[in-house]
Amino acid sequence: MTNEISNVSENTEILTGKVIKETENFVIKQNADGKYQRKAKFQNYSSITATTREDRIWLANLLDGDEDSGNGLKDHVGTQIEVADVITRQYDRINEETGEIEYGVLTYLITPDRVAYITSSAGVHFSIMNYLEALGKPTDPEWQNLIIQIGKKRMTNGDGLVVKLVG
Repeated sequence: MTNEISNVSENTEILTGKVIKETENFVIKQNADGKYQRKAKFQNYSSITATTREDRIWLANLLDGDEDSGNGLKDHVGTQIEVADVITRQYDRINEETGEIEYGVLTYLITPDRVAYITSSAGVHFSIMNYLEALGKPTDPEWQNLIIQIGKKRMTNGDGLVVKLVG
């Protein structure tokens, strides 16, 4: 496998309501009730270049799992993690109550020892992508592993995961 970044296809017709504005990262729409809603668009990304058969098998098995396989990030609140590589994988699902397609992203934080921590938290995803934008990506020659602190924060619909860059 090679490093890859691919954009989400422009499937705005599957959103209910009228699309008001669309950017690289969001779709803003007006619902039938007149209220506005912003939906995030996610991108696939991998900093890993799997060159050997062993690497490809490890990567395939990692991506074949789901958030509950391996190390769920939510189970490691209070822990510091050294991040050597990052993978993000977009997904979608249908809201069973509204029939609307909802977009999500899995973020894989991989340590130098190939231990993967996985979350579907959009907040964690955006924080990690901001860190990579500010400090460089793992594919950059001057990359230095990030050390992040896993935390939780009270949010409107329950506790949410947060990460803080500590090194």
